Amino acid sequence: MTVPSRPTLTKQQEAMLFRAAGHRVAAAVRSEPAESSRRLLADAADTPVYGAFVTLKRAGQLRSCCGFLGPSASLCEALDHAADRAATADPRFPRIVPAELDQLDMHVWLLWGPEPVAARGEDRVRAVVIGKHGLQISRGSARGLLLPGVAIDYQLDALGFLQQVCLKAGLPVDAWKDDDTTLMVFEGFAIEGPLELVDPDVRPPCVAGAFYPADPREMQRTLERLFADRPPAPASWPGALAPHAGWTYSGRIAAAVFQRLRIPEQVIILCPKHRPGGAHWAVSPHARWGIPGGELAGDPELAAHLAAAVTGLRLDAEAHQQEHAIEVQLPLLARLAPQTRVVGIVVGDRPLSELLGFGRQMAAALRGMANRPLLVVSSDMNHFADDKETRRLDRLALDAIETLDPAQVHETVRRNQISMCGVAPCVVVMETLRQLDALHRCELVGYATSADAGGGKQRVVGYAGLLFGP
Repeated sequence: MTVPSRPTLTKQQEAMLFRAAGHRVAAAVRSEPAESSRRLLADAADTPVYGAFVTLKRAGQLRSCCGFLGPSASLCEALDHAADRAATADPRFPRIVPAELDQLDMHVWLLWGPEPVAARGEDRVRAVVIGKHGLQISRGSARGLLLPGVAIDYQLDALGFLQQVCLKAGLPVDAWKDDDTTLMVFEGFAIEGPLELVDPDVRPPCVAGAFYPADPREMQRTLERLFADRPPAPASWPGALAPHAGWTYSGRIAAAVFQRLRIPEQVIILCPKHRPGGAHWAVSPHARWGIPGGELAGDPELAAHLAAAVTGLRLDAEAHQQEHAIEVQLPLLARLAPQTRVVGIVVGDRPLSELLGFGRQMAAALRGMANRPLLVVSSDMNHFADDKETRRLDRLALDAIETLDPAQVHETVRRNQISMCGVAPCVVVMETLRQLDALHRCELVGYATSADAGGGKQRVVGYAGLLFGP
């Protein structure tokens, strides 16, 4: 069955259609399971269409455009396929990452009325109505399609539009004239606006599929392997250091650290600032942290308390958008303590005096709490020396940490040019614990380099797990 006329939808149905497409796009980008749009589309789900396309733009520039054609499909089927493909499968562009979702505009196109152009040769130009028609061309295995909005966006006349669809198909620019080239016109309309479905209270995962598995079932299987060892019974350590590389390299050490901890109701994870953007010292305002297949609670109240207490610390989501060093710890915590609430703090480097001031002010903010949060430093050790040199430098840093003097840690790392990425948050946490009279011993849980996980020995990264206690 063909679709000769525009699908009849109410304004409310159009709004629900746009929302349904956004749900699918966001879920696909985050590698999360996505429900069919049928529930949101309700009575409109089975409306016949020739096809649907989803176009995503960022700052006015095309980021992705993919679709699904009938000849006659249900709106639900076409929309779901188009949204999934636009989110993940446009080969012309890098894959969209979760941190981009709140920066995207979306156009949802519904198509109808495909009609072969019967005119031949140059007469085909007159069959194309700019602003009304989209174009579809095919010859042999070559195919191309341009939506009606393309001619408007690029101010093309009918001849230019025909030439562009030939180029899209990989055909000669004048192939539209040839009798052995099939040319079709169709009609369509777009519903457009910002992608509105990213919940501002949720920090979505951005490195799932890179640092750890994006598929929830695969992630859980990996966690089972990481937690396979039976450590001593967990105890109430007030602080810890855990590495944050890909789980293949450092996951077992991080898991061993968390297994040694009796994890309280609140956890504060402090990490280095790996990426530009956002405040230099940034505490996460999120109510929830997204992880594949679920969420872990944030603690906006505690975050606001810390931001008010520490000079230079800002409530800021931007600094957390693409930061991996907190995210990689979250599934580990969720596995062991799914009810805990997590506050993340990105700590950019500053002079020692400012880092110690941060620690003193954070200690003052936490001192009156009946049940104090666990403080976790998320840090790797030295980066990209050979294995022997990395182990030597890391031993210097670990010896300095074991003195329990944050100033000596800072001095040792700087003097020996040890590229321990989390030295700043380590100093802050050690000073916080020292001020709270909770830093009297340090226990090494484990140490390894990336070479131990099968990487080469010429350029390695070191990983350590530590516990801090009274």
